[in-house]
Amino acid sequence: MQDWRIDVAYFKRQFARIDLTDVRAFCYGSLFDAAPELLDWIAAHVPLFGNCAEVLKQTKAFVFFELLDDLEIKHPEVRLHKPENTQGWLAKRFGGSGGTHIRFASHHNFADYYQHQILGEPVSMLFVADGKEMQLIGFNRQIIAPTLELPYRYAGAVGNVKLPDAAAQTFCDAAKKLTTAMCLRGVNSLDAVLNGNALNILELNPRLSASFELYPDIWNAHIQGCNGKLIVLPRFASSRTKVTIFADAEVEIENNFAWPSWVADIPSNASIDGDSAPRNILIQKDAPICTVLAEAETADLAFMQVMQRAKQLKEMMRWIN
Repeated sequence: MQDWRIDVAYFKRQFARIDLTDVRAFCYGSLFDAAPELLDWIAAHVPLFGNCAEVLKQTKAFVFFELLDDLEIKHPEVRLHKPENTQGWLAKRFGGSGGTHIRFASHHNFADYYQHQILGEPVSMLFVADGKEMQLIGFNRQIIAPTLELPYRYAGAVGNVKLPDAAAQTFCDAAKKLTTAMCLRGVNSLDAVLNGNALNILELNPRLSASFELYPDIWNAHIQGCNGKLIVLPRFASSRTKVTIFADAEVEIENNFAWPSWVADIPSNASIDGDSAPRNILIQKDAPICTVLAEAETADLAFMQVMQRAKQLKEMMRWIN
């Protein structure tokens, strides 16, 4: 399985090049899941707006599941040692993100821990906390793009989704308990599997997550939450969604390709080795190409629109399943 460690020395060298004179604070995302100790180092140079390194360490270790048990929060069965019968078990690594750290246990001999596979819909909850209390921002439906090697590869999410009342309450109760127990601050997210009304918590991401971008005007809520204050959240009248397009096979995109306005994370066609001529963009099989965006009145309409746009984009690039 993939090694999630990052080059700490290289990171520090690059960070040291940044002029911090006018930098008020440092906000972080998934990069530090694999190296939470770097947050302590950063905090010594610039104020940190987010949970401290110790909180991140707790959520990326087996002790987190022990905390869930102590708080009586339902989660799938987990164990440190590989089951004799691996059918129905997943192999997972701590510190990974985007679902690329998850494999079927039957296919791998090494993992940080093993989780019993729970059937259902992958969902998440975005919330903001002040160290004692929490506020719901929204529920999200996660989109996966599975491969044989990566059965839970993350491809995007639909924001502002309505969940069954029982599941929504379970989500909120779990977030409240974890906020109090871990003194969570700022914007956090909880991942879970929903089956009917039953909800099983998978993990807590005590930092800015991909679903943060699905809710406009919540930066101030994050900052104030980090300062120990909850504010009135904006009203989210629509649903935003985004989906990553992966290459099903190696694809070459012409350098003058006209990208639609509803596309983000466009691959670069910058010149190479000082050559001023733009090059065609070569995308390897299974690599991400770009992100497709959509927004509609409801989550279902937003999902339909983003999938239609994804299909349209594939047709524009002349490769379609």
